[in-house]
Amino acid sequence: MSAPFHAVIPAYNEAASVGRVIQGILSLFPEAGIIVVDDGSVDGTAAAALHAGAKVVRMPFNSGYGVALQTGLRWAGQHGARCVVTLDADGQHDPRELSAILEPVLAGRADIAIGSRYLAGGASYRVPLARRLGAWAFAKIVSALTRSRITDPTSGFQCLNAVAVGLYADLEDFPEMTPDADMLLYAHLRGLRICEVPVSMYADEGRDSMHGFLRSFFYAPKMMVAMAGVLLHGGREESAR
Repeated sequence: MSAPFHAVIPAYNEAASVGRVIQGILSLFPEAGIIVVDDGSVDGTAAAALHAGAKVVRMPFNSGYGVALQTGLRWAGQHGARCVVTLDADGQHDPRELSAILEPVLAGRADIAIGSRYLAGGASYRVPLARRLGAWAFAKIVSALTRSRITDPTSGFQCLNAVAVGLYADLEDFPEMTPDADMLLYAHLRGLRICEVPVSMYADEGRDSMHGFLRSFFYAPKMMVAMAGVLLHGGREESAR
């Protein structure tokens, strides 16, 4: 199966794992376009990505996951991507699950498909209790606000069609660090269709997880503020559809 999609992979100091992620994608989808956004790494991340067959966009310094992600989405959009998959460089997301999240978007049933480790049929590593409770709480909030069932709003394993890519790429105040539940809410308010599919995920191999203890401590209040901002301002613009 050829794959008319681009894969966007933000990476920060992931030289040990990014090559295997890229090779895993290309072994299944040789025609996929892969963009690694090297977010100011000080190891060999860029060289490993290039060697594995990806195109690399290098940030001049570490700017944050959200900045790297939007940079990759803008690059993909400017190069005519009809469909974009986002995944992490640390080995947490399995390339063998790509077909599952591509299918509803390529079939035209959704604008954004989320790979969920918590949906029935999915599987996950042992997620720390505090993080699991936080994900559950935000899942309940997003589900209520969007009137749909969302189980894994913090998943970075997603598929976006061209409409969703354009919406995220053009957003002037795209989150710098952790675009999660707030962006799903924003997409819903702009009229995009969101679905989830069950996937398996694994413990990340990197040392610089954006969900480390200190970052997780500040994540919940920051996300609550971000979601409140989306509710106040995100629905005022004309629907994207």
